[in-house]
Amino acid sequence: MDSVSAKVVGTIGLVFGTVFLATSVVRLVRPEPDLVLVVLNVALGILWLGTGTWFWRFGLRRTKQRPVDRP
Repeated sequence: MDSVSAKVVGTIGLVFGTVFLATSVVRLVRPEPDLVLVVLNVALGILWLGTGTWFWRFGLRRTKQRPVDRP
């Protein structure tokens, strides 16, 4: 995977993670929070944020390496 693709996928992961965590906060503010959905949203949000961060770091490492000569 090239660095641009890794950054695009990483950005998507970061956005999804933020959305899932924001949804969890909204669910907690409701009068009758469903704790199972809150826990699932938090778990998925952390997973998406971790994946997005990993892909961004992977993309940044690829740009620091010497470019590969392609014919």
